[in-house]
Amino acid sequence: MSLARKLRKRIKEYLIALRLRQKLRLLFAVCVMFPMIVTDAIILVNEYRNVAIEMEKEMEQTANTVEYTLQKHMEYPSNIAHNIYQSAVMHNFLNEEYESAYAYYDAYYRLRSESMFDASMGIKGATVSIFADNPTILDGSGFYTMDHYRNEDWFQTLYASDANRMLLFEYSTGMSGDIKENRRVVLLMKMNMGTFSGCQKALRMDLDFSDFEDDLINLEIDDKVLVCDNENLIFTNRDSTGEKEPFEPLPRVNNISYKKNMTLYGHELAISIISSENKFHAFLVKNGAFLLIMMAINIAMLTLMLYILERTLITRVKHLEDGFGIMDGERMRLIDGIEGNDEITSLGESYNHMAERMNELVNTVYLDRLREQEMDLAKQKAELLALHSQINPHFLFNVLESVRMHSLLKGEKETAQMVGKLAVMERTYVNWGDDEIPIHKEMDFVEAYLALQKYRFGDRLSYQLSVDDDCKMFGIPKLTIVTFVENACEHGVEKKASPGWIFVRISRDEKAVTIEVEDTGMGMDEETIADIRSRAKDVSIQNIKGSSHIGIMNALLRVKLVTDGKAVFEIDSDPGVGTQIRLVIPHEER
Repeated sequence: MSLARKLRKRIKEYLIALRLRQKLRLLFAVCVMFPMIVTDAIILVNEYRNVAIEMEKEMEQTANTVEYTLQKHMEYPSNIAHNIYQSAVMHNFLNEEYESAYAYYDAYYRLRSESMFDASMGIKGATVSIFADNPTILDGSGFYTMDHYRNEDWFQTLYASDANRMLLFEYSTGMSGDIKENRRVVLLMKMNMGTFSGCQKALRMDLDFSDFEDDLINLEIDDKVLVCDNENLIFTNRDSTGEKEPFEPLPRVNNISYKKNMTLYGHELAISIISSENKFHAFLVKNGAFLLIMMAINIAMLTLMLYILERTLITRVKHLEDGFGIMDGERMRLIDGIEGNDEITSLGESYNHMAERMNELVNTVYLDRLREQEMDLAKQKAELLALHSQINPHFLFNVLESVRMHSLLKGEKETAQMVGKLAVMERTYVNWGDDEIPIHKEMDFVEAYLALQKYRFGDRLSYQLSVDDDCKMFGIPKLTIVTFVENACEHGVEKKASPGWIFVRISRDEKAVTIEVEDTGMGMDEETIADIRSRAKDVSIQNIKGSSHIGIMNALLRVKLVTDGKAVFEIDSDPGVGTQIRLVIPHEER
């Protein structure tokens, strides 16, 4: 005995040994509770993912705001530096060689009166310094001889770079002669680019560091913001050490929620966002009420459904069990209070009928009556067996499965495969408890049908099935697609002597699901196509009786009923070339 058969036998023995109440609860656990838990878990994961995406978008917006704020803060100083660079008066003043200190001061005061130049240029907390390779310039009032500063780090950094303009963050006394060192934001510019020549010139603009951090703090961002370069923490809106302290080394942070790189006038910076709220907490805050309501509804529905089934099924079966075989003297007692219209009701009525007949048989002692009694008992047994067959509709599938397993054991794989396909088709035909099924189950039936037809026709029939993943769970009336496929096979490919193809394509867009069935069979003439289109347009139960193509009309009628007539049916055909059927079902109607 194979392992699969042993396992199947043990499962069967276990299920047979269970009481009906236990079987019902097992069925609920496996077929209701477990799928529900999986579905709820998928929903929760998706909701958690949505919260994470939303938080990431908010942090991205925060980083963009920080980037915009820094760029905006540098906009005015940059424009001032550019205006100085573009001033021909400034370049002439710096290029001229002065004969005496008096000549220099005279030119300096003329520059001040003509260009309104001063050391701050109207920028709060800023100092503008201009350097020229001109020994006749006297150091002071914002102008300096370049030779005195060539060995400075900022000077060498500027001229070691190919960039005309750059930004530095340094901790120094600056150019104002302050005794104490401060953090500084320094904008540097070469002034000999383009059309301007003469002596070598450079501009240095020292900006107030605290203004930058004040801008970040004034944004009132709940999350912690870190603006760093490759070495130091430059700006932050939380726990800043202030402008009087040196820059902090680049911190080691493991809980960065979002990071964005930016370039500010040639200086590479990284904006890091540390969220004040973790994703799980945000998820609970946003969906906590939903989770509780969903859990309460699920538990209530399960409890109510189990209670109803126990009342309508197990209690009634127990009532029948208690009534069976009870004797009142020499007579069998009838079961009172039989309710419902299902198999249990039929079983109780059959038992009462049998009990009445048995009671009649008890009243006779004649031999012919005994033979009649035996015949009646046989009839009752047949009725019970028929009822049992009704209660267990899977008898046919068990037989088919046995045939398939025997074929596999004998090495007849092709026969076993065909029996398996036939079982899939028969199960679909028998299980009509719900007329609507997902497309992927319908396509299992289509594949089984075409496989059987391929077995029948051999190389005369080929087929191709194509289903988009987002269409597989879309519900349609049962046997809709296979009806079109059967029509293509029997009226198209089967009637054609040469080999033919059948194509099934199912796709989905923003508005509808499209089902296409195409064959390369005999095709149909214009008169037949016009007749099908006319009857499909106003299809109803009355006009499909006794008409041709009843299968197509039946399928269209059921699709029409579930979509309130909004589905669109199209058919095109060329004699000798083939036929194409196209069914479009809108989303909002499903």
